Amino acid sequence: MFECPGYRFQALITSLPASVDGLRVWQRYNGRAGCENIIKELATSYALPQLCLGKFFATEAALSLAVMAYNLCVLFQRKVGWQERINTVTLRQRLFTIGGVISRSGGYLTVRLAVPEGPLRDWWQSLLEKLSCRWLNCIAVPPKPPNANA
Repeated sequence: MFECPGYRFQALITSLPASVDGLRVWQRYNGRAGCENIIKELATSYALPQLCLGKFFATEAALSLAVMAYNLCVLFQRKVGWQERINTVTLRQRLFTIGGVISRSGGYLTVRLAVPEGPLRDWWQSLLEKLSCRWLNCIAVPPKPPNANA
């Protein structure tokens, strides 16, 4: 653009009607952009800096897979009704660090998790029931499992 000491300039693209003045548009969107946080999470959790593969289409495919994985994690959180935003590292710690075995018994595919009886097992039970429900409902699963050591 142009240099003007003491001033910072921004460009905003909006779908608001032209009757809304610039100050109102800026006030509405100022502080609401979450793109930087998503890019930071892609960089830390999905190895975004290492996705430069030397060829454009290979890099594009890797970036698309990383964004798709991020979107799947967000959709998962919405499906189970978590209201607070949880980053991928926390999601891994809460969900993916539980050992288990996938087996088939009685003609059904079964996931057997290594979770002892107690509040943690109840949390997992409610999470799996919520995920297997075909209908959307407002019965949310607490985002944080109970303390296993309590």
